[in-house]
Amino acid sequence: MTKQQESSLNHFFVTTFNQILAWEERALQKAEIKNLSVKELHIIEAVAGLEESNQNTMSYIAGKINISVGALTTAVNTIVKKGYLERGSEPMDRRIVKVYLTDSGREAEKKHAIFHRQMIEEVGRVLDENSLITLTDSLRQLATFFEKY
Repeated sequence: MTKQQESSLNHFFVTTFNQILAWEERALQKAEIKNLSVKELHIIEAVAGLEESNQNTMSYIAGKINISVGALTTAVNTIVKKGYLERGSEPMDRRIVKVYLTDSGREAEKKHAIFHRQMIEEVGRVLDENSLITLTDSLRQLATFFEKY
């Protein structure tokens, strides 16, 4: 790897990721989701995805977003107080705690999904088809690499 490649990768992983998060935070403010952090919204997003397959347990959610169940418990407590999530138990096994979106949670997730769709559309507008193919192939390889950690 050349020094230029190293510098470009470092810039992407540090600066560009931070810029994406800042863009997402501004979009939250604009969408009037002012009392949720990006991290909390990503928890809501994970719950929404796992609810569809009935896998919305604390352990599955924690695994999906790569945090401990303890850290998730703290975050879910906060999001429940804000009215975006609620907890419930499995009727057959009360030890299993499930997390569900409230109506406010569904609305926040819908707005968040719109932001993601718009962000992807913007990227699609600035890249030609060959660049998009190269980018998605490269990102797939990076995702595989990082998923190992």
